Amino acid sequence: MNVSTALLRLYRPVIIPFASILVLVELVGVTWVASVKRPDFSMWLVLAGSAEKYWLLVIGIILVSMNLRQFVANGVTRHEFLAGSAVYGLVLALGWSVALVLGHVVEALLLGAAGRRGDGYPGIGPIDLLDQFGHALPLALGWMLSGALIAIGFFRWRAWLGLIVMVGGAIPAAVADGLLAYNEFGDGVGRLPYPAALAISIAATALGAVALHRAVSDTPIRRTAG
Repeated sequence: MNVSTALLRLYRPVIIPFASILVLVELVGVTWVASVKRPDFSMWLVLAGSAEKYWLLVIGIILVSMNLRQFVANGVTRHEFLAGSAVYGLVLALGWSVALVLGHVVEALLLGAAGRRGDGYPGIGPIDLLDQFGHALPLALGWMLSGALIAIGFFRWRAWLGLIVMVGGAIPAAVADGLLAYNEFGDGVGRLPYPAALAISIAATALGAVALHRAVSDTPIRRTAG
């Protein structure tokens, strides 16, 4: 079984409606704001940026809390599941980061065509878009991995120990968010230069991935009723 392909197929009925709702909210929100004033911020960066973090956090939780048992019960090894989940997670994070950048471009062009783009609206030049993508991708990976780490704590151990693991599991998301988060103006809010912030975030995510692999590699898979 190709785990990554199976996961993409499994989550497609969730991804498409979620993305559609997000676009609908964006259209309503930006239309309302533009009718009141010429916005100098990106509504899409606000909506998609928040969804990128919290939605991918939930996906990471579900991958471990539900899909791990489901796939292993159907003959997939833990190693195969982790490898396939890593590919799936990378594809999802890449796709979401690209969608965030492209959505910002479309929003900017539509506002500009309507003559409603404010003077302070975030730029959409190549450097601006590359900067946004460079912040969005490690953020997406950190938040999704934290979801998986939080889930494995409660999946493998008792609740009190799961709470302790949850604190450690939140580190990739907390580091990425603290160093690489960006605001509605497209500006990074971290205090470190981007190369240093990126390196630290990748290191935290990589260490989290190693911890997840070790925790999942020999975790018992409990049978569900029925």
